[in-house]
Amino acid sequence: MRHRAVCAHRLLVMATDYSPASEHEPRLELSIDELLKRARPLPEHQEMMIEDLSPEEGQAFVAAIRS
Repeated sequence: MRHRAVCAHRLLVMATDYSPASEHEPRLELSIDELLKRARPLPEHQEMMIEDLSPEEGQAFVAAIRS
């Protein structure tokens, strides 16, 4: 359950909630409620693990993500 709370918090931080300049102007941002409705939980940690990597390959992978 903690995982969903973290994801919801990230969505709330990323969402903006302001009124458009005019009622006829479309909003480009999704509302917080809409973001939460569309969110999907991530798979379990073990399902996202990349197996069979050597330590060097693991370091190269992390370096590629960080760059």
